[in-house]
Amino acid sequence: MQLPRITIITPSYNQGQYIEQTIRSVLEQGYPNLEYIIIDGGSTDQTVDIIRKYEKHISYWVSEPDQGQAHAINKGLAKATGEVFNWLNSDDYYQPGALREVGERFAENKKLQVLCGYTHCYFDETGKTSHTYQMGIKPTVAQTCLNIEMNQPGTFYRTPEIKVLGGVNQSLRYVFDNELWMRFLCQFGQNHIQFTEQLMVHFRLHGNSKSVGEGFGLFNKEQEQIRYQLAKQCGLSDELLELQTQFFGKLNYQTSHWNTEKLNTNEYTAFFADKFMLTLFRKGKRKQAKQAMHQSITNGYFKLNRKYISLWFKLLLS
Repeated sequence: MQLPRITIITPSYNQGQYIEQTIRSVLEQGYPNLEYIIIDGGSTDQTVDIIRKYEKHISYWVSEPDQGQAHAINKGLAKATGEVFNWLNSDDYYQPGALREVGERFAENKKLQVLCGYTHCYFDETGKTSHTYQMGIKPTVAQTCLNIEMNQPGTFYRTPEIKVLGGVNQSLRYVFDNELWMRFLCQFGQNHIQFTEQLMVHFRLHGNSKSVGEGFGLFNKEQEQIRYQLAKQCGLSDELLELQTQFFGKLNYQTSHWNTEKLNTNEYTAFFADKFMLTLFRKGKRKQAKQAMHQSITNGYFKLNRKYISLWFKLLLS
């Protein structure tokens, strides 16, 4: 079996206390067709010395100021020649045998676009497990996009698809992995995604990581900005778009028009219609609330429960 070339990119900045374990976990996979790229943002700690220690085994590396993690990943992607791609942050490390599992799965199935394995999250100070999880998929693309269960470290893509998408979005600081996943699903769908029981990576939770140190509230705000922009492209009404802005404040996310060939845009916007229907009614916008209810019912979101039963009759009679 001819194994595909796998490109792993490590974006790095001042993670000298962890990066040696990261590098060794990649190189000690013993994967025979590996391209390993490290993009360092000009670290001032021991990072560069550690990279130099292993540079004869690294396909490409650079240490220079950049515009952040997303920019570093895209710089690495521009150098990538592998058929399969993922990035591994400089404070995480691979489980032995992970890349062999990835390579064999992609070699066996030429139509495979994404392989999803497990990620083990643990607390650095104690070594105790937080949780072990896998990417989540719902029955439709719209439902998957609206209920993101992201597991970037354990999820490997075919590189050509990621290059078609233009890599990760550099206007985002926290959830560019979510945004990439959503754009992938909207353009390519989810028919060529596989799952494996293999544990792929160990994800370190520590005070200097964005996940822990900066709080998940900021992650959620960026995620709502992405949902807003996609809903706007899908034709969500101005009234509902205005209500949605309450969840994220100032809009920092910048994007071009998405390819939504595999997304049921009516199903996607029906979610927001159902979510804000009662709010519209309370604001005295009966016509818009009635339209939202109709859209919600048509696309299977509306549930006749205690919360909505009185609203149902009031809107039907209005």
